[in-house]
Amino acid sequence: MENKDLEWTEQERAEFSSLLGKTAPPAGLERQVIDRLAKAGLLARRRAPVAYRSWLVAAGLAVLLMGFGLGRWQPSLSNAGPATRYLLLMHEDGSFRPGPTPGAVRAEVGRWATRLERAGELIEADRLELDGLLLAPSGAATGLAPGDVIAGLFVLRATSDERALAIARSCPHLAYGGHIEVRRIAPDGRVGPI
Repeated sequence: MENKDLEWTEQERAEFSSLLGKTAPPAGLERQVIDRLAKAGLLARRRAPVAYRSWLVAAGLAVLLMGFGLGRWQPSLSNAGPATRYLLLMHEDGSFRPGPTPGAVRAEVGRWATRLERAGELIEADRLELDGLLLAPSGAATGLAPGDVIAGLFVLRATSDERALAIARSCPHLAYGGHIEVRRIAPDGRVGPI
């Protein structure tokens, strides 16, 4: 079906043909028309070329994957082999010296723990209150006996018993007369010696 509105008369064709030979429109007219059409909301926003959009999608995906990888990355340990968890128990008995100022030992041990955490070897650390209860098989609870108490604990990730002992030996707790018990955490829940 033909549309009669699109058919030109001979006169219209002649007038249109005569326009083709005329001089070019004034400079800047095209920009003015485009600006007015854009202000009126009659122009669609220009889309980036397909190649540029593909590059942006690829770059975004790369950043996302790098972020995911960094989130899962663990710093390498100082020796090779699969990591095992170890428990360090900080014992204090009559030979323990509290340090030159209140909290000095705690601050020094805290800095040590921060270094372990940055190295990827510290899983968890907690200071324990010095008083507690001892539960007997009968269910009776008594206070802890004076003397040797466990003042704190650290859960470490180390690749060998030797590395776990080296970490324990570097703890400032020893310099103040404390003792450190090093125990491997059995991967299957069994309790066993190191």
